Order: sequence, then structure tokens, then C-alpha cells
Amino acid sequence: MLLFVLALGNRPKSEWTAYAITLRVYAFLAVYLLICLFWLTGKAFANIPNKLKNNSEGDALGGKSVRLLSHFHSSHIHHLHLPLTPPNASTKSSIVHLMSQTSTQSDGPPSEVGALKRQLALLEAQNAELRKLPMEEKSVCLHLEGRVIRRLVCLTERVEDLITEFDRRVTLDIELDDDATVNDPEDDRRYRSYKKLATWCLSVRKLVHSVVEDSELSCIYSKLNKGADGARADDTTRLKVTIASWMMQATPPPNPVIHGQSRMGRGFNNDATGRLICPVDYDWSDPVVQQGIRDYHPDYRVTAHSWPAFLYEDERYDPLNPIDGLFKGKLFLKTFKYIFTSPTSAELDDQEPTSPAMLSMQGPPKQRRTDGKRRTSVQLRFALSSTGSWRIVDDEFNHQDFYDNIVDFLELAATSDAVKEVEDLLLWWNRKVFGCKHASVYRPQRTEQLSVARCSSRH
Repeated sequence: MLLFVLALGNRPKSEWTAYAITLRVYAFLAVYLLICLFWLTGKAFANIPNKLKNNSEGDALGGKSVRLLSHFHSSHIHHLHLPLTPPNASTKSSIVHLMSQTSTQSDGPPSEVGALKRQLALLEAQNAELRKLPMEEKSVCLHLEGRVIRRLVCLTERVEDLITEFDRRVTLDIELDDDATVNDPEDDRRYRSYKKLATWCLSVRKLVHSVVEDSELSCIYSKLNKGADGARADDTTRLKVTIASWMMQATPPPNPVIHGQSRMGRGFNNDATGRLICPVDYDWSDPVVQQGIRDYHPDYRVTAHSWPAFLYEDERYDPLNPIDGLFKGKLFLKTFKYIFTSPTSAELDDQEPTSPAMLSMQGPPKQRRTDGKRRTSVQLRFALSSTGSWRIVDDEFNHQDFYDNIVDFLELAATSDAVKEVEDLLLWWNRKVFGCKHASVYRPQRTEQLSVARCSSRH
């Protein structure tokens, strides 16, 4: 550079000017190249972390088929709980295709890693759809299972309350099978309902012996309770129309007319329905009694402490023999068959036998007769009343107390004579509902006292 300057000093002025211009051009180019060099260097350093990250992901997903399989099991299958839901054909083919692509590609570029991520996202979406199917099926099963609760277990109790009573007894180490344990009567009643719940709802029996998250537990309770209340609503709606049709078939027909879609003109405002729901302790044929009931006179209160007339055969009550004809009312039996067998069987003759196929679907007859009669009595009493919507207390009549009184009569017989009367009543019901041919099975013979056993004992 120094020689260049000395040589330039010996040159003419015009030539010196040309060299200066050239020098400036070279200097400008050098500065420009230096700036470009710094820019490229900075960009290269900035991309190093991203390249390291992509290389690590590419190594995990695209390096080896064994690594991909391990990563797929740990971060995808475990996260999505695929073992709980069997994959369909499309899911299996997608997984095979994904593994085949990965096994043939080694250390692929970032674009291939992105494609693998998209395929994993697609599999995740497919698995989510598959997981919805068992949950929906389980929800439907719980809803159907819950429909039995209001019919054969209890009138108003929630499932969680019954299970809580069971848990309380387990915690306090109370004898579970000893109903004579000193407890509050309501707690004993609730526990008896729990035992029926465990009998009729298999999911509850499994639930109390398993560990379940609170959120899932609340969902199960909700489905069972929803099914229970739905069954009661369905029975109430159907009976409102059916009872009106049956009542209007009488000769002469009721006056005022009973309409299927309305509760107006029922209850004590109609002589036909009033006669059926009138307490047997009063004489409905007496106009003074009718007016006293309609005026809510304190001497003619209608409460659950008196049996309604429809429970008795031909609505006849004998104060000297109050059990005679109880739970043998014709309309009562007809309503039971309508709910628990079929609407068609309710129209058939009482003695017509039930088919073996229907018998197999109806479960243990003795327990069903005991559980079903109390529910039928409440439904029939409500259908005959003028109450617009379902409620526990109708004026002074408490349906829960009415239900409990029937339970106590059928299940808590105090003496051997009372037990015999209940057994005879259940046999009568079995013969009426199942037919005489099939009812004999439910009272087995005492074979040890018969001729074959007596002869065998002599050898």
C-alpha cells in the first residue's frame, strides 16, 4: 500500500485522480463484503439451536424403527390409552404405514419430521373418536340399568345416598346382614333399599368394590338416577292415559268424563275415582263422607295411615279381618301386569298362563311380586288422583309413607302367622300373573315328608 502511494505521488495529477477513484471503489466493495460476512455468520449461529432440536427429534422419530416404536409407545399410546379401545382397521393400517415409512428413512430432514407429527395427530384424532364409543355404550347401559330403581328398589332415594349408608355401616363395622342392629329406622330402611339396589343393579355391586375417581363416580350416579326418574315419568305418563281408558269402559261410564290427557275430573271430584282412592275406614257411599273429604274436614282426613279401597278385592273391607282381600284389587292387579309384564297381558284373563319366554325375562317372581306391588300401588293411586304433576305429598296423603307401609307389611312380618299370610299372598299373585301351571314351581314340595323319602328311609 505504501509503495502504491509513493508511486501515485510521482504520477501526474490527472492520473492520480483516476487511481483515487479506483481505490474508493475497492474500499466500498471491501466494506460491503465485510458486512455480508458478518450477516451470514450471525444467521448461521442463530440457526444452530433449531438445527440441534430438529436433529434430536429426527433422531427420535426417524433414526431407527426401534426408537420410533419406543417413542410411539411411551408418548402416544400411553397418553391416549389405546389399550382401552381396540383400534379399527384404518387405525391399524395407519400405524403400519407410519412404522414402514420411519424404518426406511434415516435421519430425515425437518420436513419429514413434520409429516410424522401430522400422522401422529391424525392417529390421536382417530383414537379419540374410538374412545367415545365405549363411553356412549356404557352411558346407555347405566341409563337402562337405572330404570329398575324406581320400580323395584325405592321410591325417591338417590343412588349415592344408598351407597353412602352402605359405606357408613362398613366404616362403623356394623353387621351388614343383621337388620336387628339398633339403628335409626330410616337408616335401616335405606340399607334394605341398598341391598335391593345391589341385587338388581350389577354395576353398583362392582362399584362398591372398586376404586373410582370422584368425577367418574358422580357421572355414574347421575346416569343411574336419570334412568330411575325417567322410568317413573314414563310409567306416570302411560298410566294417565291407560287408567282413563279403563275407567271409561265401565257401565255406566263415569260422570264427569275422564280424559286421557287431563287430570281434571279425577280424584275425589269424580265418584268413580273417589270410590277407589277413598280410605277404607270411611264409607264412600255416604254423602256426608264424600262432602267431608272434599271439604278437608278434620274428621275425614285422607292420609297414608289408611289403605285406599282399590287395594282390596271388590273394594270390600272387613274391620274384623282387615287382611282379607288386601292387595287383591282387580284394578291393582291389572295395573301391575301393565307395568311389569306387558300392556297386552293386562287385558288378558287372570288365569291365562304366561309363556315360558316371558317367564325367563321377568326374573325371580317372589321378589318381583314383593317389590313391584308397592310401586304399583303408588302409581295407581297417583293416576286416580287429580294431582297435576308427580309429588311426594298430595294434600295430606304422603306417597312415601304409603310406600313404606306396604314395604313393612310385606317384608317385616312380626309373627309366624303374618309370615304365612304374606307367603299365601305371594302365591296368589304368582298364580294370577304367571298362571297356575307355573306358580307351583315357586312353592317347592317338602320331599322329605313324601312317600318316596319315607320308603327310602326304611332301607
